[in-house]
Amino acid sequence: MKRINLLLFVGMFLMLTGSGVLSGCKKKSSGPVVPAFTITATTVQLQAGGEGLQFYAKCTNTDVKLTRVTINDPLGTNTVTYNLNGNYYVLNQVFMLEDQNSAYTKEIGTWSFYFVGNLTSDGSSFTVGAALSVGK
Repeated sequence: MKRINLLLFVGMFLMLTGSGVLSGCKKKSSGPVVPAFTITATTVQLQAGGEGLQFYAKCTNTDVKLTRVTINDPLGTNTVTYNLNGNYYVLNQVFMLEDQNSAYTKEIGTWSFYFVGNLTSDGSSFTVGAALSVGK
């Protein structure tokens, strides 16, 4: 009788732990990663005179495949969509947000950036914003 009770107890224990009833240590799904971008800028001289800005970005928490970035100047008068052609960027890889040897006219204030692309981990799409304050 003791042997049957022991077997029933062990069987019930295995069944409950296998079904997840007693397994409180399972990691809960946190959903897809939301990419986080860091933006930096370098001041350059424009060929026509005056100061310009070259922007650089990196994704600080995941690998991404980027389609485009929309850049808005602080005055709200100029919006540029820069095509990133579905290029892949690994975690912390720095990339330019303009063509080589080009720049944006320097405006003081907060520039906004909207990145559109996909996570390389699972292909899910995202649109995420970032900002950069530019001083004198």
